[in-house]
Amino acid sequence: MLKKFLIYVLMAATLFMTGCGSQKVEGTPDKAILAYAEIFMTGDSANLAAAGFSPAYKENIREQMAEAFTESFKEIVPLNDASTSAIMEKFYSRFKDEMEFQVALKKDDAKNPVVELKTTPPDQVAANRAAISNDELIALIGMVGQLKSDGANDEQLLNNAEVQKLAVTAIDKYIDNIPLQPEKSIDVTCAAVEGSDGKTIWVPQDLKIFKDFIRGQN
Repeated sequence: MLKKFLIYVLMAATLFMTGCGSQKVEGTPDKAILAYAEIFMTGDSANLAAAGFSPAYKENIREQMAEAFTESFKEIVPLNDASTSAIMEKFYSRFKDEMEFQVALKKDDAKNPVVELKTTPPDQVAANRAAISNDELIALIGMVGQLKSDGANDEQLLNNAEVQKLAVTAIDKYIDNIPLQPEKSIDVTCAAVEGSDGKTIWVPQDLKIFKDFIRGQN
């Protein structure tokens, strides 16, 4: 009798420890990949709840894209917060109406499910080629170069209204001239991570490969 009782206690303890060590993943992997791609390229998604994403996590993804997109332009001119915000709103508006995303669960796995993502990524090669004839961008490079020759530092450029206005105009034109590639697909392996709100959610396991794909960097 005592032996049976000890067995039951051991089984109950094992179940309890298993339950404590595994946390439920919010949302589904396919909706998580869809929401991540939509937020990254268009600034928003109707699939936040289905993905288990919090509003704070959405803002985190938007910040990732803002940093990634403006990074190369900051080699030309530093951008203040107002300029960055205006540029990203232009970016999101541009692709919200043109980029569509399709997802399908290819491998249903408790640890690392795989989702197929289809979209028409930006053609960065063609966009960079078009930038050669971007008069505003050429003017910006000339203006910043002259100001730096005269001793202007980054802080002064950040607070120079004329420089920031021309930067926004030049980059807006660059965004307008970004064409899309034909439809492509990628298999995205997912991993469960803890979000900013403490809930466990699905995200791309390799964020760099995922972001490079939807930005047209590969």
